[in-house]
Amino acid sequence: MSTSLIILTCVIMALGVVPFLKPSTVFEYPYVVGMFLFVWFLPQAWAVERMGLAGGFDPTLAWNYITMCLVFLVCGYALGRRMNVQSIMSKRAEISAMYSEKRMAQACVVLIAIGSAAYIMMSRMAETTTGQWSGVIVVYATLAVCLVFGAALTFLIYLRTKDKFALFLFGVATAVFAPVLFIAIKREFIFEFSIIIFGSLFLVKKIVPPRILLVAGCLIGAFIVNNAGTLRGYVKTNDSSLIGAMTSKDLYQLSEETAGKQTEMAPEVNGAVTDIAIAIEIGDYHPFTSIANGMVSRYFPAFLFGRDAKNWLMFKGADDNPMRNRYFANGATRTGFSDTFLDFWYFGVFAFMFLGFFYGWTLNMALAGGLRGQYLYVSMLGTGLHAITHSFAEFAASLPFLWLVVWLPFRYSRITPAESKRLFQPLTPQTGS
Repeated sequence: MSTSLIILTCVIMALGVVPFLKPSTVFEYPYVVGMFLFVWFLPQAWAVERMGLAGGFDPTLAWNYITMCLVFLVCGYALGRRMNVQSIMSKRAEISAMYSEKRMAQACVVLIAIGSAAYIMMSRMAETTTGQWSGVIVVYATLAVCLVFGAALTFLIYLRTKDKFALFLFGVATAVFAPVLFIAIKREFIFEFSIIIFGSLFLVKKIVPPRILLVAGCLIGAFIVNNAGTLRGYVKTNDSSLIGAMTSKDLYQLSEETAGKQTEMAPEVNGAVTDIAIAIEIGDYHPFTSIANGMVSRYFPAFLFGRDAKNWLMFKGADDNPMRNRYFANGATRTGFSDTFLDFWYFGVFAFMFLGFFYGWTLNMALAGGLRGQYLYVSMLGTGLHAITHSFAEFAASLPFLWLVVWLPFRYSRITPAESKRLFQPLTPQTGS
């Protein structure tokens, strides 16, 4: 094996082992990335080199770039964590009194209602949609995120106030996307749901999972990540659920065969390796193109203005170069390492520095104790993994809507100065005439 891959393996293992040595770091972004890359990325990376899946392309170019990305991610995270939050902590009591609990509950109801309706519509359309999603289903997929945000906010409110209505709303949100967790076996939803539960308990109640539970959770998570297709097939064939599949002896024999074939194909990692190698060979880079196209794809309503108008707004990207047809696109996600390199060459490492800084800063806000900071971090940690597993452009394109979903509930429920004055105005005794 190449020295570059051995170095990359050591970097990933160094990040992934930290939570097992210090469980209180289990929800810190670089270590979450390290654990995930260890169980998902490394098996494919070693298969690429061992079996020569990249063909005539040199995979060490990709290993070197990915190592640099992780180093810059850690550096950005360290900078974000060093930001001064003393002013935030000193105003914690003031911030907690600035919001109306009644209006916050109303905002949660709206979030869950919009997210539920969008998710149901998206699910119905997905059954008849083949290939890449486009059109109104993209709008439904974007709005469906409100369901996750509503669940996170209601569970945080319950932990902070013991409000039973907030717990009821969290139960409603959970019931809506329970089929995604136990029937459809969507890995991103399973991860986000786990973060909502355990991340909220950590931020509000300071509950740290014991090492034995952390090890068990990682083993189960690794099995789900690498056998999601097998699990879905078993559930569909046997009319079962995730729990039924996980407790079935037949599944493990089947998973040994299918997981081995999936690892041997290494679709995501092999795609990233060949993308980077071809880009270096032909020198074809398009700064900010994937991010701009991601914005257009997500927010421009082609179903209203037409597909031609949307295509006109799209910029020419690396995939439009005919020389890239030497590699057959298999349709798998190609990781955030691929699209950042295709856009920015080796300067793409600064995209990962931004990622690290963003999550270091938001974790500081969450640890300061404010509801808004905790809501932001718990809701968006799963989105941060999409920047690694899918594309950085997908993460960047989602930020405007996510910020809106975070800002609106607090803007709506904020107590105005006039209301605050009436609320805290001292009572004056009335005198009889």
